[in-house]
Amino acid sequence: MRLIITMALLALLIMMPCIAEPDSVTTGPYKVTFDLGIPTDAYKVEIAEPKIEESLSGEIHTTFNIELVNKTGLSRRAIIILISYETEQIIPLPGELSEILEYYLLQRDDIYNIDAAEREIDSHDGAVASGELIPLGIDTYNAIYYLSSTDIVTIGSAYPWEEGTLQLLKTIHVEKINETA
Repeated sequence: MRLIITMALLALLIMMPCIAEPDSVTTGPYKVTFDLGIPTDAYKVEIAEPKIEESLSGEIHTTFNIELVNKTGLSRRAIIILISYETEQIIPLPGELSEILEYYLLQRDDIYNIDAAEREIDSHDGAVASGELIPLGIDTYNAIYYLSSTDIVTIGSAYPWEEGTLQLLKTIHVEKINETA
């Protein structure tokens, strides 16, 4: 019996480095935590400089990009985009969010077999859409949810659904940590 317990403990210790661990990133006024379901040393996190943009009507927003790039495999990557508006936005209903995502993907000439659905993300109403990127044959996923009336989170992923994307959608948590930034 002791031999079985010892072997089980040894197997667990050997597997521990392979178990995925959550990651945490801070960019601008946001703290983002997530777990891709793969070890954090299998990908690198790249944070872009914030980009401030002004629309024709004078509406200003700042975009914060977090890119997750797999260290092996050119197509495995994800991006988390946080958009902070200076003025409140109308929050679309969940059905409208899925329609917006589907419409966005339909405008692209390189994505086919598009499907969209409502989905809760980070305890918020959101939507997810998938499509096949042609000519590579890679499945791509896009998601959106509103953190508040001034903060939008969008996610794009080329990680396979069961090997990164689903886990990311289930575990992402965005917290606004500095209201003045």
